[in-house]
Amino acid sequence: MATWKADDIANALDLITTGSDFCATGVSIDSRTIKPGELYVAIKGDSLDGHNFVKDAFSKGASGVVVSDLSPDLAGKTYFLVDDTLKALHHLAAYARSKTTAKIVGITGSVGKTTTKEWLAHVLASFGKTTFSKESYNNHWGVPLSLASLENDTDFGVFEIGTNNPGEIAPLSKLVEPDIAVITTIAEGHIGNFSSIDQIAIEKAEIFSGLKAGGTVILNFDNPQFEKLKTSALSKGITTILSVGKSRGADVQLLEYKENSLEYTSSITAEIKGKNLQYQLPLIGEHYAFTSLIVLACVDQLNLSLDKAAKALTTIKPIRGRGLQQKITLLNGISITLIDDAYNANPASMKAGLNVLASLTTKGKKIAVLGEMLELGEKTPEYHRDLVDAIKQAGANLVFGTGAGMQHLFDALPKDLQGNFELKAEALIPYLLPHLQDGDIVFVKGSKGSKVSRIVDYFHAEPTTVAA
Repeated sequence: MATWKADDIANALDLITTGSDFCATGVSIDSRTIKPGELYVAIKGDSLDGHNFVKDAFSKGASGVVVSDLSPDLAGKTYFLVDDTLKALHHLAAYARSKTTAKIVGITGSVGKTTTKEWLAHVLASFGKTTFSKESYNNHWGVPLSLASLENDTDFGVFEIGTNNPGEIAPLSKLVEPDIAVITTIAEGHIGNFSSIDQIAIEKAEIFSGLKAGGTVILNFDNPQFEKLKTSALSKGITTILSVGKSRGADVQLLEYKENSLEYTSSITAEIKGKNLQYQLPLIGEHYAFTSLIVLACVDQLNLSLDKAAKALTTIKPIRGRGLQQKITLLNGISITLIDDAYNANPASMKAGLNVLASLTTKGKKIAVLGEMLELGEKTPEYHRDLVDAIKQAGANLVFGTGAGMQHLFDALPKDLQGNFELKAEALIPYLLPHLQDGDIVFVKGSKGSKVSRIVDYFHAEPTTVAA
């Protein structure tokens, strides 16, 4: 655990202490999940003010709090008074970053950030003590909160850096100061907040602004924005640029990808700087094979064993919301396969998920439950309708849709593929259940804001429908 002594906090926040022996065992901004001994930072958000939960934080065992407002709840307690608590969190993060000797990897991109982060952290943990962003903590509070958990003896840090709007990545990258900067790919995610794909690429390239001197950039060689990103890196004096992809000429190249749909595994042959490497992944999807190559590229740049890393990749755990496959038995004895890809979606990731569905065989039906893809701007109808061919190629027998944007796709589908459409995800459940038969595959995907993940939650939590 990360320890924060009073003097460390005072130095980070430019405060004066009285020589207190106070020590916190971590940093939290959520009074609901804070652990005993942690320091609570009362962030003022758009809808909630953390100062309203100071009393709750202390009742859960907070050792102290960082606040910008005084209140009776602080009487007899340890607190650090600042002008702006969010800035204070950033200062704590910068202080933690300045004290660590860990090698740091920063990851951004339109698709695959969280999976890449989770897999890389899993692999690096086999080489040394590793700290990484929890969940998708990739924004203006998530990144500094993750950095604040760095410890002096941490060997590796892996941090996700996201953006919804222009201008967000540069300050976060400068905070992270990565030794390796990864851009997974450039796609239409959040394009409603950008003028074009080119502008998204420009924003993602801002991760280079925080790269430490002599650092490495890892880019998707197959992406149309590769040359633009490479040129941007070179313009900042970055000379070590590693390319990853299927195309000949990539520094880390996917030579062969084979799926075993019955066992839900895949076999990969890759070439890394002239060396061939063979390994397996416990899930299918060529986009996951690409993710594994990024992981190996990072390992190579850290001068670690590629063979050991490839072995670690065989033991990764599929992540809930990102392609996790599970067998679900209903109370009536019907057994289905649930593919939970419901964490988030944009056109590129939706098509990648449907490609996985296409590769699966089943004695039952293939049912797609799709939530709308958000933040696509004026092209929202077009991006949704463009999924029709991918759905057909996936061999889907029925499609259920939710969210206003998804109606554009639903209405464009042939009548025999139309299951049901509802604006709210939960409203689909009574229409979906009667269609389920033994051996069916139910694929669930959509943007987080579509709440389509509630379909997955229902199958996991509803005792009147799903057998324990």
